[in-house]
Amino acid sequence: MTCAAPYIPEPLLEQLKPEGIMVIPVGNYPQELYKVTKDSKGHIHKKRKGEVVFVPLIGKYGFRKNLEC
Repeated sequence: MTCAAPYIPEPLLEQLKPEGIMVIPVGNYPQELYKVTKDSKGHIHKKRKGEVVFVPLIGKYGFRKNLEC
């Protein structure tokens, strides 16, 4: 993911294949970078990797357009 979301969008978790990996920045400024994996049984695991700064995701699963960073 190349922009920060307020939370990890459910559609992205659904698209993640078993044994897949997603790296996503979550939250406001600064964001927390998460490594998200799905195991072979379909369970989701999240691991915090540190603070980062990305542009915000805007739209249905993102922030409101008037968000100030």
